[in-house]
Amino acid sequence: MRRLIFALLLSLPIVTVATGYAGDGDGGYAGAFYQVPVGARPTAMGGAYLAVSDDGAAALFNPAGIARLARPLASSSYRAMKLGRTLGYASAMFPVRGQATMGASWLFAGSGKVEVRDADGYLEGRDFYQNTHQFSVVFAKLFERRFSLGVNISYLVSDMPEFDANSVGFDFGAMLYVNEFFGRERRDSLFAQDMRVGVVVRHISKKLRWVSDKYNLQYTTSESGYVQEDKVPAEFGLGVSARFMQRKLLVAADILKNEKQDPLLHVGAEYYVRPEFALRSGLSDGRFVAGTGYLFHIGQKQLAIDYAFSLEKVDEGSEHIFSFDLLF
Repeated sequence: MRRLIFALLLSLPIVTVATGYAGDGDGGYAGAFYQVPVGARPTAMGGAYLAVSDDGAAALFNPAGIARLARPLASSSYRAMKLGRTLGYASAMFPVRGQATMGASWLFAGSGKVEVRDADGYLEGRDFYQNTHQFSVVFAKLFERRFSLGVNISYLVSDMPEFDANSVGFDFGAMLYVNEFFGRERRDSLFAQDMRVGVVVRHISKKLRWVSDKYNLQYTTSESGYVQEDKVPAEFGLGVSARFMQRKLLVAADILKNEKQDPLLHVGAEYYVRPEFALRSGLSDGRFVAGTGYLFHIGQKQLAIDYAFSLEKVDEGSEHIFSFDLLF
């Protein structure tokens, strides 16, 4: 069993190295912002979070991860991006009876405003933009401390000038707590602690239906509009994580594959220099990221402030991400 677990932890990044970078420039589908890791801690770990997901960002990675939450949690994050783009979230999670947790989250992605010009290059006096909001409710349940299941039910709404579309979607997740399959004495002697395997199926049934009636009436002479449906590709993800060095070092790796694009590899690590201070680094589809976090004790409450820095990719500019998690 020990050799099997060790092989599983090592094989995921090794197998995916050959395929994880094949998707450079592979895009053009609805919901592209879902491929950008949200939250400073997940980002600093290269987006390798499917088998971690134990904080306010969990609902956006693997909803099953919040099942072990012991106290209410409020979380928020903001990603400062170039070209006028924005990405952030806010969430609240609450433990309930029966080893379960419920919560809600709001995810926001914006493109920024661009001045519209006509065919001759003259300004038309109006702006183009696209803003997308996802409002979600999440529920997770722990079973025998060995595994948990979670679901994220979301309402997605996106708008552009004279256009808007909405959809309902589902994310399903599972988390396997490997060490719980051993007795206490055996767990303490294992080469790794807190070994987890996370599995997700995300973006089920998300489809944005655009109708051009309003645009045609205002900017063209045509009375009839057209309809276009943009489907967010469904995605499957598998992740592993484990702690080493008396739980000071957390190592994680994920592979994600949606129905339209090539597999993506995410690997990362987190090291606690002190119980309150952590350093993080990783690779997100070949993009280097790093960050840090500090935990403040405010009476009985705990406030975690996290920061991540992501290097430039495809001339998009470097990015800075901030997150705040308040545990009541």
